[in-house]
Amino acid sequence: MKDVDKLLKEVLKDITPTKDEMTRDRKVVREVMALLKPYKVTPILVGSLEKGTDLRGNKDIDIFIQFRQSVPREQMEKKALGIGKSVFRKLKGKWEIDYAEHPYVKGSHRGYVVEIVPCYTGKTIMSSVDRTPLHTKYVRKRIRDKPNLSGEIRLLKRFMKAQEVYGAEARVEGFSGYLTEVLVINYGSFMGVLKAAVEWRMPQAIDPEDQWEDSHALKYLFTQASLIVVDPVDKNRNVAAAVRREKLAEFIIAAEEFLKTPSRYFFFPPEIKAKTAKELEALMKSRETKFIALVLKHEKLNENMLYSQLKKTTKSIADEIEENEFEVFKSTYWTNDADTSILLFEMQVWSLPDVKHHPGPPLDVDIANQEKFAEKYRKDKPYIKDGRWVVDTKRRITQARTVLQNLVESKNGFGKNLREAEEIRILEDEKILSIKDEGWHKHLTKILD
Repeated sequence: MKDVDKLLKEVLKDITPTKDEMTRDRKVVREVMALLKPYKVTPILVGSLEKGTDLRGNKDIDIFIQFRQSVPREQMEKKALGIGKSVFRKLKGKWEIDYAEHPYVKGSHRGYVVEIVPCYTGKTIMSSVDRTPLHTKYVRKRIRDKPNLSGEIRLLKRFMKAQEVYGAEARVEGFSGYLTEVLVINYGSFMGVLKAAVEWRMPQAIDPEDQWEDSHALKYLFTQASLIVVDPVDKNRNVAAAVRREKLAEFIIAAEEFLKTPSRYFFFPPEIKAKTAKELEALMKSRETKFIALVLKHEKLNENMLYSQLKKTTKSIADEIEENEFEVFKSTYWTNDADTSILLFEMQVWSLPDVKHHPGPPLDVDIANQEKFAEKYRKDKPYIKDGRWVVDTKRRITQARTVLQNLVESKNGFGKNLREAEEIRILEDEKILSIKDEGWHKHLTKILD
């Protein structure tokens, strides 16, 4: 146990912001806040920076501008966007419109990602973002009561980042920053969370402030969730709603492995190095499957919108392929976050014979139904197999590539913005390596090696 304590102290020292960094953080916050003073809104700092749970080098500044509840929603959103744009113009920083429940302005300044988000102030929750200031107050109070929680939260965040399960956004569908904070507050420490996690059973329900009499009954309230963590500031909200089942499983497995063999590797894993095109081609051929990719050229999209549509489109296409009796062994997607996205399908069955069985009625149904089937398919010469009528008919599609070609033409199942792609190409097997992007080759290395 002493070795683990020593390891965690060393890691915590490496991930805690330095005094100089914290001084810079406060300076930039003051700079942005000063530009918000002329407007009739109440700006507040929220998020990990305000709570003291931020990681070294994590340069996110979340500022919420609060409006009275008497201000109409449309007017609030319009005014907030105008304020945000004005601030970034004065800062001479790049900005874009992002979307949560309300549109908001997100930009960069002095190496920081700065978000200026509108919300309502008051006792009534009028939109989901109104809870965020309450979340900040809750976590700060708990840390004031137990100052060591700050470091324990940082350890869990770094651990989750390293395991690629951190972040509630569409790119990850994992654990949000607030969720990690609530888990550590509930279990008391980083190690406490890991020890509890290996005992979790899906759907796992956790009620940190005991707001419900029977936490086991929560699975009937939050029916689609694999992990249920009741929001300490809103008993009817699941803080873990965004956590995908696979990400939860990955975290539990990582927790179990760390507890067995604690190592710095779980916080700072080596970066994946992209294999050469020749090495990737050899790996592909060794699998004896077939690779088919759709390469889409599109306009730059909001990150959450892009990843959500890539996920939806990949699943829709895979379902359509299998609907035509081919078998998808694995499907995945990748994007350069700018103008190119690739949907990849590894096929276990990609070619089918010209003929297929078309089943008819079983022999124990009404004779009239049997005669109707026999008459309809008389030219195909019906016969009996395994106690029912069948005919051998010509298959409409014999190659999986044809399914993709048809979908590229129809855009059926494509995300709204991906339908507007400037160009869509179909590449097969080693030709997918013609996309010369290190990020793409890293993605292939990860899924093939």
